[in-house]
Amino acid sequence: MAAQAIIMAGGEGVRLRPLTVNLPKPLAPLLGDATMGYALQLLKKHGITDVSATLCYQPEKIRAAFGRGEKWGVKLRYYEERTPLGTAGSIRMAKEKIKDTFFVLSGDGLTDCDLTAALQFHRQKKALATMVLRRVSHPLSYGVVLKDGEDRVTRFIEKPTWSRVFSDLVNTGIYILEPEIFDHIPESGTPDFGKDIFPALLQKGLPLYGYETEAYWCDIGDQQAYLEAQMALLRGETALEHPGGIHESARIHPSARLEGMCLIGAGAVIEEGAVLHDAVIGEKCVIGRGARIENACLWKHAAVQEGGRLSGCVLCDYAVVRKGAYVPSGCALGQGASVGAYGELYPGVRIWPRLKTLPGAVIDRSVKTGDHTVPQWTERGADCETPEDACALSAAFARVTGAKQVLMGHCRAGALQSVAAGALAAAGVRVLSGGEMTLPMLRYLVPALKMGGGVFASGQLLCFLDDKGELLSSREIKAMDSCMQKRDMAPPFVRTASIIRFSGAEDIYLSGIVSGMETKYLWSPVAVFCDAPAVRRLAEEALERMGARDFRVLPVNKAELRDQETGFLISETGEDLTVFSGEISLSAEQKILLLLRLCREKNGKIYDGKGVPRAAGRMAPLQEGDGSAAWQMQKSLTGDALAGMIALCGALREGPLSLHLSSLPETYIRSRDFPCRAQDKGRILHTLCDQVTLPHTLDEGIGITHEKGYATVVPDPYRGIVRVTGESADSEFASELCDFYLDAIRHMTGSERNDTTTS
Repeated sequence: MAAQAIIMAGGEGVRLRPLTVNLPKPLAPLLGDATMGYALQLLKKHGITDVSATLCYQPEKIRAAFGRGEKWGVKLRYYEERTPLGTAGSIRMAKEKIKDTFFVLSGDGLTDCDLTAALQFHRQKKALATMVLRRVSHPLSYGVVLKDGEDRVTRFIEKPTWSRVFSDLVNTGIYILEPEIFDHIPESGTPDFGKDIFPALLQKGLPLYGYETEAYWCDIGDQQAYLEAQMALLRGETALEHPGGIHESARIHPSARLEGMCLIGAGAVIEEGAVLHDAVIGEKCVIGRGARIENACLWKHAAVQEGGRLSGCVLCDYAVVRKGAYVPSGCALGQGASVGAYGELYPGVRIWPRLKTLPGAVIDRSVKTGDHTVPQWTERGADCETPEDACALSAAFARVTGAKQVLMGHCRAGALQSVAAGALAAAGVRVLSGGEMTLPMLRYLVPALKMGGGVFASGQLLCFLDDKGELLSSREIKAMDSCMQKRDMAPPFVRTASIIRFSGAEDIYLSGIVSGMETKYLWSPVAVFCDAPAVRRLAEEALERMGARDFRVLPVNKAELRDQETGFLISETGEDLTVFSGEISLSAEQKILLLLRLCREKNGKIYDGKGVPRAAGRMAPLQEGDGSAAWQMQKSLTGDALAGMIALCGALREGPLSLHLSSLPETYIRSRDFPCRAQDKGRILHTLCDQVTLPHTLDEGIGITHEKGYATVVPDPYRGIVRVTGESADSEFASELCDFYLDAIRHMTGSERNDTTTS
């Protein structure tokens, strides 16, 4: 068939490190052969011999390995990116040599896709571009694709969060393109197919199609995928040719056992009593007496000494596991690295090239040059286990945001904020230290003071804000993780900055949230309870500024109301507010609806958003957030416990809580969390999308409108749960909605568990 091909082989393979510290990702060996070689084999099998390769990371090693392609029966030319140009920008270099329909493949993927059939599909559809698609159970790392009954692509979501996985069809990174595609690739910049080119084609209504394949395909993006590709080749799950079996020069002791599928390379030695199950043993490796190896891959000249144990891990060239040591699932040893005798690694620990662990040492963190690991993110920030984590995060934050000046605050005394402040100053960021405060206070002050960002420390948690006072986006968090993995943070001490104590924070904040509030006479006295001294101080000052006369501010252990008092319970971080009196305690729904009603009375609008009940639409049509002062006010009242308390104190001038509740629309919200595996999150969401026939929306998760209520199903981006929420004016129906969708999810996942949690 007349076609050409471009192989993108410029990837660094950051997530595969330390495997890719000393070689580019396309050269990572699969059963001893370079990964990119399988792509060349596939092209030749389908008669495609005019091949270009785009290079960037360690290009000289790829040129040396593949030459002009003679070994694979192709004519191979190279184009080198001095700096990364993006997936579409990189193929721009080969424009002059492309005269016909051409394939774009990744040099670090493994597939036996029927390229002939895919090309026939492409030409039959008269497509400008065809994406080869594959169904997967874990779509987060890929572009999710939706297509119509004619296979025309209708929507493309690049690397979605779990709440936007509306299909299990993903972009494999294999494209069939007409030369006219270059008319749609900008001549400058770093355009990407998934983020830029394909969305633009969709917008213009140009013929973009999706060819669905059931062939084997594996994007070797991480170590687990790398091992799975090895095993797939060994088990014959692909139609690709590969080395296999036991090389004739290998020496295997008669008492050694080989189970499952194993490859034993030339000159390898397997000693007495060793047990291998589903193992890839490279050339001249030595497996010592009594060693046990399962689902592991050893490159050339690696060694496992007597009694060593390996499971689900990778050893690079010349790596050594010494006598009696244990290397479990997810671990990797870089070139020349070693684990000391009788030592042990925790699952997932990686040892960088030429580094060694001490005999008997139990290692729970990866060992690198300038050792650190990427901390765990939660919905509120990054969890720092060590001071090194705080330093790395702060330096990465400086790098990603480019902030010149940040405001820092904390809610509990501790060393974390000092470490983070020092790391920021060392990276050249001027730090204004606001001392103890609430997170909402910091969120208010960052834009008010025109800061480049904010950092909030609470216990082991560091929360990072952008220049608008908002939590960092998922894209910015990924960029920070990438910086830490690559060690590409802001360089320390190149230009240092100062740390300045900022004393005017409380006055600016209180002036903003108390503005216009005069509450000399309340319907009832007020009692405020909180364990954080800084929050109690702010609450007392706010009430005094409002002119309130009859109030108390106390720790939580003294949370008892006197006659006629209205109580406000505020969390340590100043985000959560509970309101109660002797007669009634406001539910979460009642509190938010009352605050929204106050917003409507002041601004005439209610804005939709996270946490806004559907019932609010019965008070006023829900508007989209527009960045206006009214929208900012609503966010402040509903997300800042102190601002909400002040607004509710203002409402108490008109009468007790019971009077205000009588005017609110009745609603009940029931939420339950369903624990599940990460790979099930996308399947749950796209299966619901296929099955639901009621009116529904697809945004952050899926929202489904029922005659008597509303339900949402939203996968949590950080934890292994899916949150199901039901809302209705009927309490029983709200619970039934939750139960209905929880049962549907259990059926989808084949789970009989009832271990849901209620919130």
